Amino acid sequence: MKRYYFTITYLPKNCDVSLLAGRCIGILHGFVSSREISNIGVCFPKWNEQTIGNQIAFVSTDKKQLTNLSQQSYFEMMAQDKLFGLSKILEVPTNQSDVMFVRNQSVAKAFVGEKQRRLKRAKKRAETRGEVYNPEYKFEAKDIGHFHSIPISSKGNGENFILHIQKIENTNAIGNQFNNYGFATNQTFQGMVPSLNTLF
Repeated sequence: MKRYYFTITYLPKNCDVSLLAGRCIGILHGFVSSREISNIGVCFPKWNEQTIGNQIAFVSTDKKQLTNLSQQSYFEMMAQDKLFGLSKILEVPTNQSDVMFVRNQSVAKAFVGEKQRRLKRAKKRAETRGEVYNPEYKFEAKDIGHFHSIPISSKGNGENFILHIQKIENTNAIGNQFNNYGFATNQTFQGMVPSLNTLF
């Protein structure tokens, strides 16, 4: 099965790559949500321990959908202003190893602010039921592994939130289904993308 991709390279030196990635993912989110499709995945070809890198790629078996995505006005405007380098739609070479970029929502649960928010919500629910709130909250240290965080703004409610993304290599999953942000998830979506890290 042929797959296609295009890349966006952030051209300014010392730019906030996570912020720009979040903007690009926001455009993808609006695009796939309005069409109710789940076959476009996100890849970070320059991903390493320190950074997600100054490049994002969008991958799909559907060349036409990718072409339509690449023509979104934000991408074209940023390319015209010489802030983005926008590639053509290219075929994925067969020699690419597949990886999963997973949105891991359990990462957020490990942060103190998130724990407090969940305790507060549990207290409110208990009081609504007329129960005395007596939390038995045990802190469990989990080995989450390496991840990068990408800030996103929700167009629906204007809220800002963080996507915690992990790269998984040597996985046996095979799929082209992604969530509305273009990522695999721990359970439902098992979409794979080519690593593309040997091409640039």
